[in-house]
Amino acid sequence: MDFSLGAVVEVPWRIENTQLILPPATSGGPEQKYALKWLGKDKLKWESEAGATELTRVGNSPDAGGSIVGEWTENREMAGVHVVARYLFYARGELLLLIPFANQHGSYTSSGSSLHVKMANRDTEEKFKLEDNHLTLSDLQSGRESHYARY
Repeated sequence: MDFSLGAVVEVPWRIENTQLILPPATSGGPEQKYALKWLGKDKLKWESEAGATELTRVGNSPDAGGSIVGEWTENREMAGVHVVARYLFYARGELLLLIPFANQHGSYTSSGSSLHVKMANRDTEEKFKLEDNHLTLSDLQSGRESHYARY
C-alpha cells in the first residue's frame, strides 16, 4: 500500500472568456483570475501577476471540445522536495487539488472487517468500513476514526 499525507483543497471554478476564475486567496480578497493558454492538446498554462503554472492532462479529455474538465498534473518543488500536484476539474464547476507532502509505503492484510496495516512507523489492527468511495478506519484500542475518500 501507499499512503500520502498532504493537502486536499476543494474550490469552485469557472471560465470567463479565456480566464480561469477561482475564489479569493484571502477572506474578503479579490477573485483569483488566470489567463489560460493552451500549449497543445494535453498541455495548459495559466498565468497571473503572481506567476505561471503549466499542467499536463492525465488520460483523455472527457469531451471533444478541449475543455479543462478532467485530471491534470503539475510538477513543483515545495521546501526542496519534488511533488506532483493533481488538479481534478469537474464539469459541475468544482476543482479538487491534491498535493502529497510525504509518501509512506507499507503492506496490509484484511480478514472480515479487520485491517492489519504495517508501515515503517505503524503496525495497527483496525476495523474498516467501505461505502461507495469512502473508507472509514476505526482504531481498535482508542476508537478513533479516520476517513478517506477515493478521488
